[in-house]
Amino acid sequence: MHTIAVAVAALLAAPPARATDTWTEVRGGVDWLHRTVSGGTPQDIHAVRIDLTRDAVGLRASMDISGSERQTTTSTFARSVDALVAINGDWSDGSTPVGLAIGNGWKWHDHFDDASIGATWSYFGCDVFNGCTIEALEPLSTAWWFGTPTIAPYRYYNAVGANGLLLLDDGARLEGCYDGCEGDTCRHPRSAVCLDEAGETLWFIVVDGRRSGASGMTCGEVRDLAQDLGCWDAAMLDGGGSSTLWVDGAVRNDPSDGYERTVANHIGIVYTHTRDDACRYAAGAWCEGTQLRTCNGNALVNDGDCAAFGCSCQEDGEWAFCVDYRCPEGDGTASVCLDATHIAGCTDGVYSEGDCAAFGLVCGSDSQGSSCMDSRCEAGPHSAFCLDEATVASCEEGVYGESACEPDQSCVESGGSTSCRGPDDPDDTQGDEPADSADPDDVPPGRRSAGEPTGCGCGAGPQPRGAMSLLLVLLPFIGRRREA
Repeated sequence: MHTIAVAVAALLAAPPARATDTWTEVRGGVDWLHRTVSGGTPQDIHAVRIDLTRDAVGLRASMDISGSERQTTTSTFARSVDALVAINGDWSDGSTPVGLAIGNGWKWHDHFDDASIGATWSYFGCDVFNGCTIEALEPLSTAWWFGTPTIAPYRYYNAVGANGLLLLDDGARLEGCYDGCEGDTCRHPRSAVCLDEAGETLWFIVVDGRRSGASGMTCGEVRDLAQDLGCWDAAMLDGGGSSTLWVDGAVRNDPSDGYERTVANHIGIVYTHTRDDACRYAAGAWCEGTQLRTCNGNALVNDGDCAAFGCSCQEDGEWAFCVDYRCPEGDGTASVCLDATHIAGCTDGVYSEGDCAAFGLVCGSDSQGSSCMDSRCEAGPHSAFCLDEATVASCEEGVYGESACEPDQSCVESGGSTSCRGPDDPDDTQGDEPADSADPDDVPPGRRSAGEPTGCGCGAGPQPRGAMSLLLVLLPFIGRRREA
């Protein structure tokens, strides 16, 4: 490792404090910052900066394996998965985390969202392409979601719950703190994760405390630190005696208990220089017959036979998954109306059913697929028609809307197209495809629908997935395969 120390004057507290930053290159794209602050409020801070665009970088959270990956120390977890960097995860009783827990594609604890007390536990989740997010929204994998057309179904492969409230959200500071200290006046050891605005740089942060030379931080001070590091989104992990950071073979901070505390789960970075011979891609999933293979960070992370679960294997763009035998026409992305209000379909091969009527909607189909829709969408969930001479009515993914034509225009239906046109506007509809059919049996592949997953577990592939909107047929996930 290559180490550089830089001393800088910093007005971190009154009286003026002096900070010393020591940078160590752990691997290409992985750098460890050790910052000490003397004078004023002394601090001892460790932070690791990870370049998520590097093919060699893989993410790994604890699986539900007690004693080696969960309900154990951070160093035990790190050794068990051969992690280059690891940090403690969610609040817990030492065994069971509060919030979302997904390890290597398998969800083993649900997201916590208790509307009765207004508590939504935040979380840090990443897909197999190292596309990471820090959120407090209920994951699509556990909810029927009323979203917008810009929300796409994500495929978390690793995730840990975070400490209650977000610290930063889209660059904005959020107030509040889950530490039992009214007014955010208490300093404690802290652990946090944060991402830059592009989502390409991840930070693992541990702030020591409860000893001489290490005061710990308030939640607000951790927000300051995250912003100073260039973060756009940030969340707290479990803190206090649980705060532990493993870097390149050793625990680098000083846990406040004087020893490592057993915690429920963890998140780590696995670094693989050379791509595994079994990996077609640095990150991605693909089918070989009924065999589903998944790679992340140049390493094969899942290899299983969908047929063992009565499933087939299907590739969909830049992803692959096991397909429940109940999926319409064997298509793991298709949907179909069962009757006037009930819908059935699959997302990423997971089968589900739902009742559109529960939301005041009906089920409709056209050439683009089936979805719950407004009853005014007579031609299907992806259609348009003239409501009158001056008004265009349209349905986008089952959502009904109206738009008025300009005073010198009128609504025209021609060649399968509906638009406002003036007397001098050219007819640009020639050659257009016929209008969408409302035939409920005409359900091509590639659409996503509503409901809660109830079918095949298909353990060869990542879980969870399969939550589909009852209001919207969500856009396909746009991922990427990273080549060497």
